[in-house]
Amino acid sequence: MAKVILENIVKTFGKTEVVHRINACFNNGEFVVIVGPSGCGKSTILRMIAGLEEVSEGNITIGDRIVNNVEPKDRQIAMVFQNYALYPHMTVFNNMAYGLKLRKLSREEIKQRVGEAADLLQLTDFLKRKPRQLSGGQRQRVAMGRALVRKPSVFLFDEPLSNLDAKLRHQMRVELKKLHQRLGTTMIYVTHDQVEAMTLADKIVIINDGHIEQIGSPDEIYHDPASKFVAGFIGSPPMNFFAAKVVGKKMIEFGKGTRMTIENKTLPDKRSLVAGIRPEKIQIFSEKREGRLRLEVELIEKLGAGKLLYSHIGDQPIVVNIPDSSTTDLDQCWAELSPDNIYFFSSESHKRL
Repeated sequence: MAKVILENIVKTFGKTEVVHRINACFNNGEFVVIVGPSGCGKSTILRMIAGLEEVSEGNITIGDRIVNNVEPKDRQIAMVFQNYALYPHMTVFNNMAYGLKLRKLSREEIKQRVGEAADLLQLTDFLKRKPRQLSGGQRQRVAMGRALVRKPSVFLFDEPLSNLDAKLRHQMRVELKKLHQRLGTTMIYVTHDQVEAMTLADKIVIINDGHIEQIGSPDEIYHDPASKFVAGFIGSPPMNFFAAKVVGKKMIEFGKGTRMTIENKTLPDKRSLVAGIRPEKIQIFSEKREGRLRLEVELIEKLGAGKLLYSHIGDQPIVVNIPDSSTTDLDQCWAELSPDNIYFFSSESHKRL
């Protein structure tokens, strides 16, 4: 295992800067997930760590050496790609062994390494098969096995589960997490799927337009977002946002005249801001009381264990997540927004206030 340090990393294509002075440290044995929307620069960052893209400015350190000018094969890394990249004419064994043969390892060493990886990934019974005889999940495990036999200091994953169906993605997430727990090797994983980020990561790096928005544990990212982008990107369904303004010292107004008193919480020193609350933090009731807001339910989406209510408070759209067991009358209900669960963001910079 090895520590990976990104120091003032810049990447330009021609005159266009796509990665803007990235700084991050990934510790020995961490499972790091780099997450963000398509085109934000996350795969470019991974490819610079792998040596598949040149660094325009800054330094990348793996272990105790700067690797900017080190060939990919000499960086002690192994990469798993989105499209498996298996040789269709080779057996599973030969696909996993090919890189070791190029490094001129002995037959005994190759057989041992492939056998160990196959056993770990439950591929022992498939070693004589060709890729066309395997399922998508089995092919992805072969791609992981090919990386595993190299015994690298760092594993790099570039959206490896995006080609799988929902059930297989869930199974592979579990297998990946178990694999990391067994190996204890540093893993850096790129995805646009916030569910993968939350379930796999020890540390999450949120990328937006080539900038780091926030680095933290899944709990920190979810409960203490640094910006409106992070709050809206992490969480399913995403956080509700309202254009709001401060009225006096203890009240906010959003929409057309909808007002809410905020007790036991200091309001930001801004007249105009954005308020946010997660769908699962909104409580609904059948009785009208002071402080509760009328909820006009327009659509109910059933999810089995829960329901999503699509509605409006005043002229502001809102989504509420309630348990399926809720007995509240949805034809006439009121929402209660606890001030402790409301986040405030700058309407200009979108940073958390």
